[in-house]
Amino acid sequence: MFSVITPTYNRAHTLDRVYNSLRNQTKKSFHWVIVDDASTDNTEELVQRYLKESNDFKIEYHKRPINQGKPAALNYGFEFCTEPITVIADSDDSFVPNTMSDLEEIWNRVNQMKNGSKIATVWTLVEDERHRVVGDYFPYDFWQANLHDRLLEKNMPVKGEKWHSWRTNVLKKYQMYSNELCHIGESATWHTINIDFDFLHLNMVHRMYYDSEDGLINKKRPKLKSAMTKYFTAYHQLAEVKPFNIIKYRYYNSLAFNYMKSKIFFGFERKSLSSLKNIICFLIFLFLLPYTVLHRK
Repeated sequence: MFSVITPTYNRAHTLDRVYNSLRNQTKKSFHWVIVDDASTDNTEELVQRYLKESNDFKIEYHKRPINQGKPAALNYGFEFCTEPITVIADSDDSFVPNTMSDLEEIWNRVNQMKNGSKIATVWTLVEDERHRVVGDYFPYDFWQANLHDRLLEKNMPVKGEKWHSWRTNVLKKYQMYSNELCHIGESATWHTINIDFDFLHLNMVHRMYYDSEDGLINKKRPKLKSAMTKYFTAYHQLAEVKPFNIIKYRYYNSLAFNYMKSKIFFGFERKSLSSLKNIICFLIFLFLLPYTVLHRK
Protein backbone atom coordinates (compact mmCIF):
# COMPACT_ATOMS: atom_id res chain seq x y z
CA MET A 1 0.00 0.00 0.00
CA PHE A 2 2.94 2.35 0.71
CA SER A 3 6.02 3.64 -1.01
CA VAL A 4 8.53 5.04 1.48
CA ILE A 5 10.91 7.53 -0.11
CA THR A 6 14.14 8.73 1.50
CA PRO A 7 16.25 11.43 -0.13
CA THR A 8 19.76 11.38 1.31
CA TYR A 9 23.05 13.20 0.96
CA ASN A 10 26.11 12.12 2.96
CA ARG A 11 23.94 10.72 5.76
CA ALA A 12 25.37 7.22 6.04
CA HIS A 13 25.82 7.89 9.76
CA THR A 14 22.04 8.29 10.26
CA LEU A 15 20.46 6.14 7.54
CA ASP A 16 20.32 3.10 9.83
CA ARG A 17 17.55 4.83 11.76
CA VAL A 18 15.22 4.62 8.78
CA TYR A 19 16.29 1.11 7.86
CA ASN A 20 15.88 -0.29 11.36
CA SER A 21 12.54 1.45 11.78
CA LEU A 22 11.28 -0.18 8.58
CA ARG A 23 12.56 -3.60 9.62
CA ASN A 24 10.75 -3.22 12.95
CA GLN A 25 7.37 -2.38 11.43
CA THR A 26 4.56 -4.68 12.50
CA LYS A 27 3.15 -4.53 8.98
CA LYS A 28 5.46 -4.45 5.99
CA SER A 29 3.08 -3.56 3.16
CA PHE A 30 5.55 -1.11 1.64
CA HIS A 31 8.67 -0.76 -0.46
CA TRP A 32 11.55 1.61 0.23
CA VAL A 33 12.92 4.01 -2.41
CA ILE A 34 16.30 5.54 -1.54
CA VAL A 35 17.40 8.52 -3.63
CA ASP A 36 21.08 9.22 -3.11
CA ASP A 37 21.69 12.84 -4.08
CA ALA A 38 25.31 12.27 -5.19
CA SER A 39 26.70 11.38 -1.77
CA THR A 40 30.46 11.17 -1.38
CA ASP A 41 30.46 9.12 1.84
CA ASN A 42 29.83 5.37 2.15
CA THR A 43 26.06 5.55 1.57
CA GLU A 44 26.18 3.27 -1.45
CA GLU A 45 28.10 0.55 0.41
CA LEU A 46 25.65 0.81 3.31
CA VAL A 47 22.65 0.38 1.03
CA GLN A 48 24.24 -2.62 -0.64
CA ARG A 49 24.34 -4.20 2.81
CA TYR A 50 20.63 -3.45 3.24
CA LEU A 51 19.87 -5.07 -0.10
CA LYS A 52 21.63 -8.26 0.96
CA GLU A 53 20.05 -8.36 4.42
CA SER A 54 16.42 -7.46 3.83
CA ASN A 55 13.91 -10.08 2.71
CA ASP A 56 10.89 -8.44 4.32
CA PHE A 57 10.38 -5.58 1.88
CA LYS A 58 11.70 -4.37 -1.45
CA ILE A 59 14.47 -1.76 -1.54
CA GLU A 60 15.27 0.38 -4.57
CA TYR A 61 18.45 2.46 -4.68
CA HIS A 62 18.96 5.30 -7.14
CA LYS A 63 22.09 7.46 -7.10
CA ARG A 64 22.02 10.79 -8.87
CA PRO A 65 25.17 12.08 -10.61
CA ILE A 66 24.84 15.68 -9.36
CA ASN A 67 23.74 17.01 -5.97
CA GLN A 68 20.64 19.16 -6.49
CA GLY A 69 19.02 19.23 -3.06
CA LYS A 70 16.14 17.50 -1.32
CA PRO A 71 13.20 18.84 -3.41
CA ALA A 72 14.82 17.80 -6.69
CA ALA A 73 15.74 14.41 -5.25
CA LEU A 74 12.14 13.85 -4.14
CA ASN A 75 10.73 14.83 -7.54
CA TYR A 76 13.11 12.38 -9.17
CA GLY A 77 12.21 9.64 -6.70
CA PHE A 78 8.44 10.08 -6.97
CA GLU A 79 8.66 8.36 -10.36
CA PHE A 80 9.67 5.15 -8.57
CA CYS A 81 6.85 5.36 -6.02
CA THR A 82 4.31 2.86 -7.37
CA GLU A 83 2.01 2.36 -4.38
CA PRO A 84 -1.14 4.46 -3.80
CA ILE A 85 0.32 6.22 -0.75
CA THR A 86 3.81 7.69 -0.39
CA VAL A 87 5.55 8.34 2.92
CA ILE A 88 8.47 10.79 2.94
CA ALA A 89 11.04 9.57 5.47
CA ASP A 90 14.05 11.83 5.92
CA SER A 91 17.47 10.18 6.12
CA ASP A 92 17.72 10.74 9.89
CA ASP A 93 14.16 9.70 10.80
CA SER A 94 12.91 6.88 12.93
CA PHE A 95 9.31 5.96 13.61
CA VAL A 96 7.32 3.70 15.90
CA PRO A 97 6.73 0.03 14.93
CA ASN A 98 2.98 0.46 14.40
CA THR A 99 3.33 3.40 11.98
CA MET A 100 2.52 1.54 8.76
CA SER A 101 -0.22 -0.44 10.43
CA ASP A 102 -1.82 2.76 11.73
CA LEU A 103 -1.51 4.53 8.39
CA GLU A 104 -3.03 1.61 6.50
CA GLU A 105 -6.04 1.63 8.80
CA ILE A 106 -6.38 5.42 8.54
CA TRP A 107 -6.11 5.51 4.75
CA ASN A 108 -8.60 2.65 4.37
CA ARG A 109 -10.99 4.66 6.50
CA VAL A 110 -10.34 7.80 4.42
CA ASN A 111 -11.02 5.95 1.18
CA GLN A 112 -14.38 4.79 2.52
CA MET A 113 -15.46 8.32 3.42
CA LYS A 114 -17.93 10.08 1.16
CA ASN A 115 -15.47 12.91 0.47
CA GLY A 116 -12.34 10.82 0.98
CA SER A 117 -10.95 11.63 -2.45
CA LYS A 118 -10.76 15.26 -1.36
CA ILE A 119 -8.09 14.35 1.23
CA ALA A 120 -4.55 14.42 -0.19
CA THR A 121 -2.55 13.75 2.95
CA VAL A 122 -2.58 12.50 6.52
CA TRP A 123 -0.49 14.45 9.05
CA THR A 124 0.55 13.09 12.45
CA LEU A 125 2.69 14.36 15.32
CA VAL A 126 6.42 14.16 15.95
CA GLU A 127 8.35 13.55 19.17
CA ASP A 128 11.90 14.53 20.03
CA GLU A 129 14.52 12.21 21.52
CA ARG A 130 13.07 12.81 24.99
CA HIS A 131 9.60 11.73 23.83
CA ARG A 132 8.19 15.24 23.98
CA VAL A 133 5.81 16.33 21.22
CA VAL A 134 7.57 18.85 18.99
CA GLY A 135 5.38 21.91 18.68
CA ASP A 136 1.62 22.09 19.18
CA TYR A 137 -1.13 19.51 18.91
CA PHE A 138 -3.73 19.87 16.20
CA PRO A 139 -6.96 21.67 17.25
CA TYR A 140 -8.73 18.31 17.44
CA ASP A 141 -8.30 14.73 16.30
CA PHE A 142 -9.28 13.73 12.77
CA TRP A 143 -9.24 17.39 11.77
CA GLN A 144 -9.98 17.72 8.05
CA ALA A 145 -8.87 21.17 6.92
CA ASN A 146 -8.85 23.16 3.73
CA LEU A 147 -6.40 26.02 3.16
CA HIS A 148 -8.57 28.56 4.95
CA ASP A 149 -9.04 26.36 8.02
CA ARG A 150 -5.40 25.23 8.21
CA LEU A 151 -3.56 28.49 7.53
CA LEU A 152 -5.62 31.60 6.98
CA GLU A 153 -8.18 31.48 9.77
CA LYS A 154 -5.48 30.65 12.32
CA ASN A 155 -2.98 33.12 10.80
CA MET A 156 -0.18 30.55 10.84
CA PRO A 157 0.14 26.75 10.53
CA VAL A 158 0.14 24.64 13.68
CA LYS A 159 3.62 25.07 15.15
CA GLY A 160 6.28 22.39 15.19
CA GLU A 161 7.50 19.43 13.19
CA LYS A 162 4.80 17.22 11.66
CA TRP A 163 4.92 14.03 9.61
CA HIS A 164 2.89 13.23 6.52
CA SER A 165 1.85 10.52 4.12
CA TRP A 166 0.44 11.50 0.72
CA ARG A 167 -1.56 10.21 -2.16
CA THR A 168 1.16 9.30 -4.63
CA ASN A 169 -0.67 10.71 -7.65
CA VAL A 170 -0.91 14.10 -5.90
CA LEU A 171 2.83 14.27 -5.25
CA LYS A 172 3.58 13.26 -8.82
CA LYS A 173 1.22 15.91 -10.19
CA TYR A 174 2.24 18.87 -8.01
CA GLN A 175 5.85 17.96 -7.15
CA MET A 176 8.14 19.89 -4.83
CA TYR A 177 9.14 23.43 -5.68
CA SER A 178 12.82 23.25 -6.54
CA ASN A 179 15.48 25.75 -7.55
CA GLU A 180 19.16 25.31 -8.37
CA LEU A 181 20.03 28.47 -6.41
CA CYS A 182 18.67 27.48 -3.01
CA HIS A 183 16.38 25.27 -0.97
CA ILE A 184 12.67 26.14 -1.14
CA GLY A 185 10.58 25.48 1.96
CA GLU A 186 8.16 22.56 1.73
CA SER A 187 5.40 24.89 2.94
CA ALA A 188 5.21 26.36 -0.58
CA THR A 189 4.34 22.96 -2.08
CA TRP A 190 1.90 22.10 0.70
CA HIS A 191 0.19 25.48 0.17
CA THR A 192 -0.34 24.75 -3.54
CA ILE A 193 -1.76 21.30 -2.84
CA ASN A 194 -3.99 22.62 -0.05
CA ILE A 195 -5.66 25.01 -2.48
CA ASP A 196 -7.17 21.99 -4.25
CA PHE A 197 -7.26 19.35 -1.50
CA ASP A 198 -7.98 18.95 2.21
CA PHE A 199 -5.41 17.79 4.76
CA LEU A 200 -6.33 15.30 7.51
CA HIS A 201 -4.63 15.74 10.91
CA LEU A 202 -4.42 13.24 13.76
CA ASN A 203 -3.00 13.74 17.25
CA MET A 204 -0.98 10.55 17.28
CA VAL A 205 2.80 10.23 17.23
CA HIS A 206 4.64 8.28 14.55
CA ARG A 207 7.95 9.98 13.81
CA MET A 208 10.94 10.62 16.08
CA TYR A 209 12.74 13.90 15.39
CA TYR A 210 16.51 14.12 15.98
CA ASP A 211 18.09 17.54 16.46
CA SER A 212 21.32 17.08 14.50
CA GLU A 213 23.76 19.78 13.46
CA ASP A 214 23.90 18.58 9.85
CA GLY A 215 20.12 18.42 9.50
CA LEU A 216 18.38 20.72 7.02
CA ILE A 217 16.74 22.80 9.76
CA ASN A 218 19.93 23.46 11.72
CA LYS A 219 22.27 23.70 8.77
CA LYS A 220 23.89 27.13 8.73
CA ARG A 221 23.52 28.95 5.45
CA PRO A 222 24.94 32.27 4.20
CA LYS A 223 22.56 35.20 4.60
CA LEU A 224 22.09 35.44 0.85
CA LYS A 225 21.08 31.76 0.59
CA SER A 226 18.69 32.20 3.51
CA ALA A 227 17.19 35.26 1.84
CA MET A 228 16.76 33.33 -1.41
CA THR A 229 14.93 30.56 0.43
CA LYS A 230 12.53 33.04 2.01
CA TYR A 231 12.08 34.81 -1.32
CA PHE A 232 11.15 31.75 -3.34
CA THR A 233 9.11 30.16 -0.53
CA ALA A 234 7.07 33.37 -0.35
CA TYR A 235 6.93 33.95 -4.10
CA HIS A 236 5.38 30.59 -4.97
CA GLN A 237 2.61 31.08 -2.43
CA LEU A 238 1.86 34.74 -3.12
CA ALA A 239 1.77 34.12 -6.87
CA GLU A 240 -1.25 31.86 -6.41
CA VAL A 241 -3.50 34.13 -4.32
CA LYS A 242 -5.62 37.17 -5.02
CA PRO A 243 -4.06 40.56 -4.19
CA PHE A 244 -6.79 41.32 -1.64
CA ASN A 245 -5.97 38.17 0.31
CA ILE A 246 -2.34 39.27 0.68
CA ILE A 247 -3.70 42.31 2.52
CA LYS A 248 -6.41 40.46 4.44
CA TYR A 249 -4.55 37.52 5.98
CA ARG A 250 -1.65 37.71 8.41
CA TYR A 251 -0.12 34.55 6.95
CA TYR A 252 0.32 36.27 3.59
CA ASN A 253 1.42 39.50 5.34
CA SER A 254 4.40 37.61 6.73
CA LEU A 255 5.25 36.13 3.34
CA ALA A 256 4.95 39.56 1.72
CA PHE A 257 7.39 40.98 4.26
CA ASN A 258 9.97 38.23 3.63
CA TYR A 259 9.57 38.54 -0.13
CA MET A 260 10.09 42.30 -0.15
CA LYS A 261 12.91 42.21 2.40
CA SER A 262 14.86 39.90 0.10
CA LYS A 263 14.23 42.19 -2.86
CA ILE A 264 15.29 45.35 -1.02
CA PHE A 265 18.24 44.17 1.05
CA PHE A 266 19.68 41.65 -1.38
CA GLY A 267 18.47 43.04 -4.70
CA PHE A 268 17.08 39.63 -5.52
CA GLU A 269 14.49 39.62 -8.31
CA ARG A 270 14.74 36.32 -10.20
CA LYS A 271 10.99 35.69 -10.28
CA SER A 272 8.81 38.67 -9.59
CA LEU A 273 5.15 39.02 -8.70
CA SER A 274 2.81 41.23 -10.70
CA SER A 275 3.18 45.00 -10.39
CA LEU A 276 0.09 45.24 -8.19
CA LYS A 277 1.28 42.50 -5.85
CA ASN A 278 4.73 44.10 -5.65
CA ILE A 279 3.15 47.38 -4.57
CA ILE A 280 1.03 45.59 -1.97
CA CYS A 281 4.06 43.69 -0.63
CA PHE A 282 6.07 46.92 -0.43
CA LEU A 283 3.35 48.69 1.55
CA ILE A 284 3.02 45.72 3.92
CA PHE A 285 6.81 45.72 4.33
CA LEU A 286 6.80 49.41 5.29
CA PHE A 287 3.93 48.85 7.71
CA LEU A 288 5.52 45.85 9.44
CA LEU A 289 9.13 47.05 9.45
CA PRO A 290 8.94 49.20 12.64
CA TYR A 291 7.29 46.34 14.54
CA THR A 292 9.90 43.88 13.31
CA VAL A 293 12.79 46.16 14.31
CA LEU A 294 11.33 46.82 17.77
CA HIS A 295 10.76 43.13 18.48
CA ARG A 296 14.06 41.87 17.10
CA LYS A 297 15.84 39.76 19.72
